[in-house]
Amino acid sequence: MDNAIGGATAGTGNVISANVLENSLTSSNGMIMGESATGNLVQGNFIGTDISGGIDRGNVNNGVHIFDAPNNNVGGTLTGARNIISGHRFSGVGILSDLATGNLVQGNYLGTDAAGGAALGNGNGISVNSATDNTIGGSVAGAGNVISGNGFGVQVTAGIGNRIQGNRIGTDANGTAPLGNTIAGVLLHTISMNTTVGGPAGAGNIIAFNSAGVEVVESSTGNSIFGNSIFSNEGLGIDLVGGTEDANGVSANDFPDSDAGANNLQNFPVLKAITVLDATRTVEGELNSNPNTDYVLNFYSNAEADPSGYGEGETWLGSIDVLTNAQSTVDFTFPLDAASLGRFITATATDPDGNTSEFSLASEIVPPLSRFQNISTRLRVQTGDNVLIGGFIITGTDPKEVVVRAIGPSLEAFGITDPLPNPTLELHYPDGTTVVTNNDWRATQETEILATGLAPTNDLESAILATLDPGAYTAIVRGVNDSTGVGLVEAYDLDQAVDSSLANISTRGLVETGDNVMIGGIIVGPEAAPSGSILLRAIGPSLGAFGITNPLADPMLELRDGNGVLVMENDDWRSTQEAAIEATGLVPNDDQEAAILATLAPGNYTAIMRGVGDTTGIG
Repeated sequence: MDNAIGGATAGTGNVISANVLENSLTSSNGMIMGESATGNLVQGNFIGTDISGGIDRGNVNNGVHIFDAPNNNVGGTLTGARNIISGHRFSGVGILSDLATGNLVQGNYLGTDAAGGAALGNGNGISVNSATDNTIGGSVAGAGNVISGNGFGVQVTAGIGNRIQGNRIGTDANGTAPLGNTIAGVLLHTISMNTTVGGPAGAGNIIAFNSAGVEVVESSTGNSIFGNSIFSNEGLGIDLVGGTEDANGVSANDFPDSDAGANNLQNFPVLKAITVLDATRTVEGELNSNPNTDYVLNFYSNAEADPSGYGEGETWLGSIDVLTNAQSTVDFTFPLDAASLGRFITATATDPDGNTSEFSLASEIVPPLSRFQNISTRLRVQTGDNVLIGGFIITGTDPKEVVVRAIGPSLEAFGITDPLPNPTLELHYPDGTTVVTNNDWRATQETEILATGLAPTNDLESAILATLDPGAYTAIVRGVNDSTGVGLVEAYDLDQAVDSSLANISTRGLVETGDNVMIGGIIVGPEAAPSGSILLRAIGPSLGAFGITNPLADPMLELRDGNGVLVMENDDWRSTQEAAIEATGLVPNDDQEAAILATLAPGNYTAIMRGVGDTTGIG
């Protein structure tokens, strides 16, 4: 007892490999902890590999064989304590018999090389047989094992009260690349009871790229599975084997939930709808199970639905408690966060005895928020105060990556006869300081801008790629050497997943006639988003209060769709939507100014500002 095999400091580990005598217990395992062997510490060893940890030198049976031995530690939370346990015919670590309790297996690589990136598989990564109250991994930093490239990742047979937490099962050491276990990530069978797979923050496992995620078979019950990241497994994420199964192995719900089997074949929740109210999203559903019973429902989001349609559980979102009525049913709602937009939702149900269901049928995709993907303004760029000045606002809490472009020569392809020949671009911070300037987009950020797919088509045009904190910004377009012509300023949103939006663009310039009116472009998206509201304003007379000596006296406004069809128009904002515009708190300051409040489906739109009677001026 209380022996140390290896150690966490450099040079103290052993190479314990190539014990291959078939019929000898002592000569076929890497090491054995037998009856009453307790308090032993196994750290920093290469067990089943060469000294580099890259070549298979497996022991013929188990790497570490714990039989009737309680309270031993294999590995630890420090990097130096990690054992490489790979290449064994049976298990990397085997924990056997009801006296083998309280053992801790932490921080090891089981089934991989020393870098955790290539498979040197064991038959099973870890086997727990008839043993109770052992912990595989843990919730603290460094406690999780990498258990990949094996047959089964973790197999529990007739075990009680064991915990599997914080591990990477089926991935490389980074938790991202596939290195799957060929049979299942986790198998609980032969009356394995009260196992905890996962847990609250820090205790969840990554279980991915395996032939199956978590399988519960035979009469194994009370097994709680939640808080994990389960995705990209070939079979079901959670499979309760038995009952009435479809071709994908999904066990059908029954009503009432009276069947027996793996985890009592607990019914899964039924997700009925994703509801949308402004920027909020909520999943609604129903659980049919047993009457007057408390259940915990756990919710997950997924980039993709499982091929079975029943999803897995890639990102844990949280849980709610529900109580069924006397008719065995309960309706529920669960609010979704911004990170769930554009993803699929699944859920599980866990009864008071810890029996967790399979994953539910995946929901429809959560509708993303309607956002401006692009905002732009076209205008004749002159000199002095009559250059093209575009202001835009980033709202929200997160920095936003944008591309701002100044376009001129390439407008000729769209029928513009006098494009700005060589535009320059300035981008100013909210405090007025210059963020960056550009003349000819290839001059400074060529590689980065090409990578966005939004490079201007003419080398004389300008572009700036920047990550901007929420606030109000100003982009100024001028002609090199005070050249003039029709130009366009625009901003593209490159990251719509973050909690920030392009919320406003305002452009000031000289509004003339014909092709030299002010033209604004808007792209609303993405395609799957619901319709969104927008307020367009054409301001003129009130600019006089800001020192503009020749404001546009009576602006009018048109909104057209991507086909050029007129959607709405306005001359004098009080004439059509006065009450609705007043409710926004964004009314123009002069009654002769124009405004349109519209609800727009995803698509391209154009706003055109001109003067009534072909008048001209700053607008």
